Amino acid sequence: MNTDTIDHDPEPDILPADALALRRPDTPVTLSELAARKGEAIEIIEARVQILETLRKAALRATSPEDWLLFKAPEEAGGQIVGYLQDSGCERVRDLSGIEIFNVGTMEKVATNDPKVFHYLISGDGRRKLTGQTIEAVEGGRSSTDDFCKDKTGADLELAVRKAARANLDGRVVRELAGLSNVPLEEIKEAWSGTTKTIDRCRRGRGFGSRSERLGANSERAPDVEAPVCPHCKSKGVYRPAKGDRKAFYGCANWEKHKDKKFFVDADEWVKQQQLQKPPAAAVAPTASGGDAKEPQQQQPLSAGDVFGKNREPGSDD
Repeated sequence: MNTDTIDHDPEPDILPADALALRRPDTPVTLSELAARKGEAIEIIEARVQILETLRKAALRATSPEDWLLFKAPEEAGGQIVGYLQDSGCERVRDLSGIEIFNVGTMEKVATNDPKVFHYLISGDGRRKLTGQTIEAVEGGRSSTDDFCKDKTGADLELAVRKAARANLDGRVVRELAGLSNVPLEEIKEAWSGTTKTIDRCRRGRGFGSRSERLGANSERAPDVEAPVCPHCKSKGVYRPAKGDRKAFYGCANWEKHKDKKFFVDADEWVKQQQLQKPPAAAVAPTASGGDAKEPQQQQPLSAGDVFGKNREPGSDD
């Protein structure tokens, strides 16, 4: 009887149970243990990194623009923009990040001389089950003077502050364990790629001018002349006062929508031009021959070099 040789597929490599466990971010591992694994150590580290990066991106993608508050560093410090995830947004990523809050203490009320002004404080511990990291004695708190309390009184006010204080505790735990207190703007944009979520819907905080300016108003220090209009988006320019070695200028309120097309005009030069172009009362009346006085020529916006004297982005802060 002929016996044919049958080729069998080699058995797939099966990693030992302990090797699989070491790939989990919540499994404690020392450098000595990794060194003993030699070449396998790199695979273990890469597996952990991939897990954490994937979950971080998923957490950012789960948030909405309304969950973020953006802060901008001064131009002289680099002008970097970072996002701060607000308490409401932390609720969206808490379960995804495997975070739990426990050992929550008793709510403490801090009164003042004014019965309408009080604070609630609360503390607790937090744990991220995914990594095993634990933080203790985290404090959260809110005040009756916060914006959300404006139209509330009596028991409604008390309840609102208490609920907000607890939400703040949860938010502080989530932000610290998930690393979402200061997230670079580009990382948020990348996580939202392919969705309808956009950065321009996020709230602006410190570094983007005064509160009224962040809501679209012009600076109270703006000259009493008509502002120039951005040629790229047709919006009225916003006045930015002089700061440090930077001259006062008009910039576009929507500059983030066309970063590759800059628009800024030297404020002092613009004011002079507008004053020169504003004719006296006699000049706008009909001339002796019945003709009207000619309108002055519109001046072109100045370049970045004219405004700043060096290669420096104007940004959108004061």
